[in-house]
Amino acid sequence: MQKQSLGDGARPSLSVVAAIADNGVIGRANALPWRLPADLAHFRQLTLDKSIVMGRKTWESLPGLLPRRRHLVLTRDPGFRAEGCLVLSSLEAAIAEAAGEGELMIVGGASLYTEAMPFATRFHLTLVHTQAEGDTYFPEWDRDAWREVSRELRPSDDRNAFAMSFIELERLP
Repeated sequence: MQKQSLGDGARPSLSVVAAIADNGVIGRANALPWRLPADLAHFRQLTLDKSIVMGRKTWESLPGLLPRRRHLVLTRDPGFRAEGCLVLSSLEAAIAEAAGEGELMIVGGASLYTEAMPFATRFHLTLVHTQAEGDTYFPEWDRDAWREVSRELRPSDDRNAFAMSFIELERLP
């Protein structure tokens, strides 16, 4: 199967960043279903000094602008404004906006993950080892299209209620 194309020219590589429970849950009531400082630190390290793309609901779930990251918020609402963010109408527009950048980070939510996964070349997955209760799930994805590059197990501790695995995957050619 040939990979689809999005946009033309010098476009950045797309990297998906997601924390997913063992049962596929990624959210509950427009928030993360856990508080895991180790995962937040990992997310920060992955996305620092890069452009991050998110849907409007994901933007609204944040406490505000994340330092040292350019925020690209996607919405179909032409009147939506988000102070300090570049508001765009499509993933294609975000890719065009980030032309010349090395890596564009896709950080959620579920519908954006569904749209971006076929075009992503890297997947930074935090697998949270729990059966979380939630109302939002990571979309189905073709595991056979990816190769595991690295995996680090992070045990639970007094600040992180669940063990997690930080997994880096790259798309097979």
